[in-house]
Amino acid sequence: MVRLETENTNTEETQENTEVVIEDPKAVLAALERAKNDAKKFREEKEKLETDLNSKDQAIAEYSGKLLKEKITQKLSTEGLKEPQRFLKFIDTSKLEFDENYEIVGLDEQLNQLKEDLPEIFDAKLRVGGQADTAIKASVSTQYTATQLQAAQILGRK
Repeated sequence: MVRLETENTNTEETQENTEVVIEDPKAVLAALERAKNDAKKFREEKEKLETDLNSKDQAIAEYSGKLLKEKITQKLSTEGLKEPQRFLKFIDTSKLEFDENYEIVGLDEQLNQLKEDLPEIFDAKLRVGGQADTAIKASVSTQYTATQLQAAQILGRK
């Protein structure tokens, strides 16, 4: 055992006494300069690739947003809405996503909620269309006040 300890001590002393001797300092400096230039080139390439990736991600997000709005508009028009673009503000697009077939996941739940909240939009019987006083057959040039219309209705003239 004593012998092993002596060998370990000699190995440690040898490692401490070993010095690195540079035979050609100019070659080492040139290699260091090449390594710096390579690192700079790779860093610039990496930054360029990152900006390209970010621009592609932005383009994908823009196109998927357009596709999402178009799909929502199509779905709303199949539900019977005349101007589906007006109702996009009632749909929370942040809760929607596409499945592998590019169908919208989560839209049906929001449409059901919208049908419960605003049934007059989806039911043709409840929709109000045109003018509110379309039953009145008065000429365009004749203007009646509300009192005159009520009196005429009570008296049975109109």
